[in-house]
Amino acid sequence: MEVYAGMGERREIVLPDSTHVWLNAGTKLIYPKQFNRSMRQVYLSGEMFADVRRDEDRPFIVSADRLEVKVLGTQFNLKSYQEDAKSEVSLVRGKVSVGIKASKMNGKLTLAPGDILRFNKTNNHIDFLNFDPDSYANWIDNNNFFFVEQTLGDIVADLRRHFAVEIVVTDKSLCDETYYASFVNEESLDEILDALNKDRLFSVRREAEVYYISPPLK
Repeated sequence: MEVYAGMGERREIVLPDSTHVWLNAGTKLIYPKQFNRSMRQVYLSGEMFADVRRDEDRPFIVSADRLEVKVLGTQFNLKSYQEDAKSEVSLVRGKVSVGIKASKMNGKLTLAPGDILRFNKTNNHIDFLNFDPDSYANWIDNNNFFFVEQTLGDIVADLRRHFAVEIVVTDKSLCDETYYASFVNEESLDEILDALNKDRLFSVRREAEVYYISPPLK
């Protein structure tokens, strides 16, 4: 079976084993009508938050581009859009193991609650970050956003998908600026961009339905 969440859309589904999955905008999930007796395999392109029903005999495995995430029962977020340069796994509860295809990493990496593994598909670099899982404002609640040391380029990609609008960064050097921010009150796109720009590192203008992010006005 194939389920798709379009641009500007978020979907919740229940898998055959009663695992709950939330799909973020621009996401495709492929899964069987019934899982087999040895494992629960799904395929992801995009972003999902999963509350996995525990099953000691059948691991839950997600294949997403070059990442493979394996769990027994847990809560985690996996983000792996084909068009993005980075993929990441964030663990809220339980334990997960992560394997990365076609990299120099030997074996699998194990994450604990509060760990984020961020993988750069361009240069095979792996970053490990931390967050507070108890205060994790994940995107499935009230259209929240939670950015942990993410670049403006990565944030813009998320905002494009969520708001289903075109956002153009006119100076690519701006894309490397890093931000740590959360938005939990269903802020509008204008409000989010204004908050990110509190230090006035860029300027924003809107022409028709297109937003342009440029160097600050002199």
